[in-house]
Order: sequence, then C-alpha cells, then structure tokens
Amino acid sequence: MIKCIIIDDESNCREDLRMTIERHFKGRLLVVGLCESVEEGVTRINATLPDIVFLDINMPREDGFKLFEKIDDLNFEVVFTTAYPEYAIRAIKNAAFDYLIKPVDPKEIEQLLIRFEQNSLHNSTNKKFNLLLSQLSKSSDQNVLVSLPDKNGFKVVDAREIVYCNADINYSKIFLSDGKCIHVTKTLGVVEKILDFPFFFRCHKSYLVNINHIEYYSKADRFIRMKNGEQIDLADRRVEEFINIFGSRNK
Repeated sequence: MIKCIIIDDESNCREDLRMTIERHFKGRLLVVGLCESVEEGVTRINATLPDIVFLDINMPREDGFKLFEKIDDLNFEVVFTTAYPEYAIRAIKNAAFDYLIKPVDPKEIEQLLIRFEQNSLHNSTNKKFNLLLSQLSKSSDQNVLVSLPDKNGFKVVDAREIVYCNADINYSKIFLSDGKCIHVTKTLGVVEKILDFPFFFRCHKSYLVNINHIEYYSKADRFIRMKNGEQIDLADRRVEEFINIFGSRNK
C-alpha cells in the first residue's frame, strides 16, 4: 500500500482529492493525512512517513516550496497540485515527481502511480545516496566517530576514513585511507551493525565497502576497485542494488 498525505489550504480541494483517491485507488493508495499548511504537513510527514505528498503550491501563509526548507530527509516523492500552470517550471526545478492541475484527473494519478511503482526502488536508493553526499558536504569538518573493539580495548576512528572491511573467520580487518589496518574482535556482521551509516555497502559476504572510496566498477568481471587500489568481489545477488546506488544510466 502506498501511503500519501495531502497538503492544501482549501478544505474542498483536500476533500475532492481524498475522495478521488478513495473512489479510484482504494487498496492501492492510502491517505494518511489531510493538512492545511506546510507546518502541519511537516508534523504529519514526520509522524506517518508517507511515500507521496500531494502538495498545493499557492497557499497564503507559506507556499508549497517552503516544505523543502523544513524537511531534512526528503525520503518521499512530491506531487505538486495547483490551479496555476505558471508554477510548473519552478516545480520542476524543485525536483517534483509530478505536477497535476486542479481539478485532478484520476487518469493522471494512475500514470504517476505506475511510474512510482516502477521507479520506487531506484529513486529511493539514489535519494539516499544523494542525501548522504549532501550531508557530508555540509559537515565535512565534523567527525563521524565509531569505536572498534580489539583484544585490548577499542580503537576510535572516523567512519569516513574506513575504505573497506574484510571478514577473517570470527574477526574482521578494517582498512583505513591512510593505509593502516585494524584487527577487530568481531565478525563482519557485527561490524556492519556498528558502521550503521548509509555510505557502507555489503557487496559480498566477506566485504563491506565505503562507497565514497570506490574508484571503478567492472561490469564484465564483477569487481569493485577502491581508491587505494584494492580489488573487491561483488556478489551476483548484490549487483542490481549496487548499480542502483549510482543510477540506472550505468546499467
């Protein structure tokens, strides 16, 4: 079930869209919130984690574009709804998933749902990666510290300096960008949980890589080359997810 929120300052528009959705897309699209302002919409988004937000543009207190300034983790698609076509160009520049003119035609909702269902995995993976890059660029002077246990205590490192991790039976080897290697007294599965950051990718049962340190991928030979020159296998079952991180154009 695809969850959606409707944000529109006009109650009749909110209800018209809700009724259209419930009449034509019951069991496929679920309305989890009706909001009359961006402020109320932000609260509802954080509470319900929708997949799609139908967002009016022309509202009296704050226009719909203000939503982008108030949401840090934009992990949903935005569909602008308005009676004014002149907003279309600005909507596109704000990366709207779609743009609908009121009154909304059910056939247009059907088309956007088809695109959403086909692209949801690819879009969410790319969005996650792009958000990560944005966050790192904004806070490049801040460390992302983790503690990695060894037999005598633990080593504190900046997670962004980890190039990749390699399983070694019941232990793990952590390779850093400065060439050092840390032997950790935990399995790779435990290390993966410690390194709970979106820029780490389990490419193989024996390897966990930092995607920011990837230099090259060989489609023919199914390996990843890191910036330090190390060549790492990519498991067949992880190929599609790996490629989706960097965009379908690379398939």
